[in-house]
Amino acid sequence: MNINLEDIKQFKQMCLNISILMVDDEVELTKYYKEIAQRFFESVDIANSGAEALEMFKQNKYDIIYTDLNMPGMHGIELIKKVKEINPKQKFIVISASNESEKLMDLLSLNISGFIVKPFTINSFMHVSMEQISIILQAKLLLEQANELNKDIVKITKEKQDQEQMLIQQSKLAQTGEMISMISHQWRQPLSSITTTLSGLKTRLDLGIYEEEENPVEAITADFNKAFEKIEDTAIFLSKTINDFRNFYRPDNKKTTIDICDAMDSVLRILNPNGNNIEVDYKCADVDNREVYTFEGELKQVFISIINNAVDALLEKNITDAKISIYITQDADNIVVSIADNAGGIPENIIDNIFLPYFSTKSEKNGTGLGLHMAKTIIEHHVNGSLSVKNSEVSNGAEFIISIPKSKEKD
Repeated sequence: MNINLEDIKQFKQMCLNISILMVDDEVELTKYYKEIAQRFFESVDIANSGAEALEMFKQNKYDIIYTDLNMPGMHGIELIKKVKEINPKQKFIVISASNESEKLMDLLSLNISGFIVKPFTINSFMHVSMEQISIILQAKLLLEQANELNKDIVKITKEKQDQEQMLIQQSKLAQTGEMISMISHQWRQPLSSITTTLSGLKTRLDLGIYEEEENPVEAITADFNKAFEKIEDTAIFLSKTINDFRNFYRPDNKKTTIDICDAMDSVLRILNPNGNNIEVDYKCADVDNREVYTFEGELKQVFISIINNAVDALLEKNITDAKISIYITQDADNIVVSIADNAGGIPENIIDNIFLPYFSTKSEKNGTGLGLHMAKTIIEHHVNGSLSVKNSEVSNGAEFIISIPKSKEKD
């Protein structure tokens, strides 16, 4: 191969970021190799024995190792074997005398990249090296592209996660007004009960009823104790309700192990479907492990979305004897939550679409179309479970089935 000036320029450009190690037991010869190689490569190391080369390889990264075969101590083939035990992809180009070509089969079995016959010349050096350097550069380019692609994937994944979190919060906020209305409705009766209790005590005192008792102090004490007990019970209920509401809007920073029945109890205290004259048939089976590992607020959001949909369907269709059935059971690996209503079911032509974003069967003022979509996203992506829906002949309505992996026992 005849080398011209353009070939030399091209080769020098290719070698800019390539590092090499040149190995030969003849000291003057390695100096000569280095003098030639440094015209092209920025990083050139030399070693005068196989053992020295092996140690240098362990401490540095070389794109190509050029080595003689016939060296005292560690032979060139032994060096290649030891290096490839550490890095099977390491590229070797052998520089050796033509009378050693009988070792060619051994070299081929070691998957060497090239062979330069002594005497070493610039022409042969460039000719053999150029093809391997081209392969190295292509591999580096592909690796850079793969790294960039991986960065893009990480960025897109992060953006998707951020978007999901934004939609989850948006879905929560969309439920705020409805939930505040529910809580204010729930609080009317307990607050009225407190007012009635206190009013009754005041009336008895004002009318002098206690003065007619055989032991007025004892009668007053008994009535006041009953009143205080009733007020305390009511205050505890109100406190639990507001805590449930507050915890629902608390950001979930990390997963925790929770009792799924406790989570459902909390949701039912907030929603109180009974306040809409809807019967709730709720059974939490005595399962051996009711714990799930999840974001508590997000799981409650799923329950709220599904139960609210059932309540809305029952009210919109003005169902008599309206009923929501909630059963928590288990199979071998999962806790299964079934939430069904008796509102007549979902039309077959839209049932496959109800988990799509912004798809809603409600009127525009009552629905955003985010609730069920985010419920499915949370269960499948954040809990590693499943959420499905079907029309149930048993309940005569829609039945949502949530399957969540049980929390594993901690070692």
